[in-house]
Amino acid sequence: MKMQRSIWIAAAAMACLLPLNAYAAEPGGCETFAWPVATELQWLKAADSEPVASGGSLKQPPAKAIQLSLLPMDEVKFTADQSRRRKEADKTQFGGAVTFESVGEPGIYQISLPVRSWVDVVQGGKTLKSAAHTSKTDCDGLRKSIRFPMGEGPVTIEISGIPTDTVKFVIRRGE
Repeated sequence: MKMQRSIWIAAAAMACLLPLNAYAAEPGGCETFAWPVATELQWLKAADSEPVASGGSLKQPPAKAIQLSLLPMDEVKFTADQSRRRKEADKTQFGGAVTFESVGEPGIYQISLPVRSWVDVVQGGKTLKSAAHTSKTDCDGLRKSIRFPMGEGPVTIEISGIPTDTVKFVIRRGE
């Protein structure tokens, strides 16, 4: 009877963990992202990147990675509602934002990062809903890529939950 009960408890515990796996990044290497990421990998691994301090702005996304200097999560002035993330963040996590006057032509743009993080895109005072995302745990240099539909006008990229005080990322039109 005790043995049966233990088995049921173990099975129930495993069943509770199954839904969490749906949100975890999948293995499969750099070639198995949902869309091409060769340019992102090249830019993220390059020594040359565009430095920007959190809260800074650029005219348009550069044709290279952006090196964003971050602040402790409780010091960042996010536009998107970050209240849940701030509560979940410990004192060792950082975040930041950069605004672009324009991304160029309206369309689908992808934001790619080498680390686990939260990414929000704000345009016209509203947080944009992502169109798609893809992530891998075993791609050297790239962890996740998220696609957002972006229109004309200023766009703010907000990144949070980073374990270091800088992060490299790429934003470019989706292929």
